[in-house]
Amino acid sequence: MIIGTSIMSAAEFERFRALIYNHAGISLSPEKKVMVASRLAKRLDYYNLDSYGDYYDLALGDGYPHEFQTMVDILTTNETYFFREPKHFEFVRERILRQWRGGPFRAWSAACSSGEEVYSLAMVCAETLGVKTWEIVGSDLSSRVLETARHGLYPMDRLEQMDARLLRKYCLKGVRTNRAISEWTLNCAAESVSNKSI
Repeated sequence: MIIGTSIMSAAEFERFRALIYNHAGISLSPEKKVMVASRLAKRLDYYNLDSYGDYYDLALGDGYPHEFQTMVDILTTNETYFFREPKHFEFVRERILRQWRGGPFRAWSAACSSGEEVYSLAMVCAETLGVKTWEIVGSDLSSRVLETARHGLYPMDRLEQMDARLLRKYCLKGVRTNRAISEWTLNCAAESVSNKSI
C-alpha cells in the first residue's frame, strides 16, 4: 500500500470526529477531514490496512493496547510557546500572586502541551512568590508532548518571546550533539514544578 491512496469516507470521518470529541472534547469541523486523513494515513500504511474504518477498529480493539493513545497523539494539535499569552501571566502575577495570603499556591495547567506554559508560570511564581511554597502540575492528553515537558529541552527558536533576564536566570544553554542544534534546558524540569526544584 502507498501512503495516501486510501480515501476517508464521510462516515469514517464522523466516527473519528465523534471519538475525539467524546474522549477529548475537541470539536473537528467537516473541513478537518483532509487533515485527519493525512495525519492517520501513515498508521494505515504501518499496519497495512485498506481503510480508515479498519484503523478505527484496530485503535479501539484489544489487540494493540497502545494504538488508541498513538491515535490521540496524532489527532491533537499542540501549539504553544513560552509566555504565549502575556496578559494572562500578567493577570496571574498582579491579581492573584501578589495578593496571595493563603497556604501553598497550587496551579494546574490542563492541556499543557510540551510544557512551555507550566515553565512560564513557574518562572512567574518564582519571581513573585519568592520563598513562599508553590506548585504547578501539568497534564495533557498527548503522552508524546508530555514526554517533551518532562525533559524540559527546547530548541532556541522556541524561546524567542522569553525575557532575556528570565532566560539567563532559569534556563541552561546546551548543545545536543546527536542533532547538532543548540537547545535550552530548564533547570526546573519535572512532572510537577515547585519552588523546591528551582
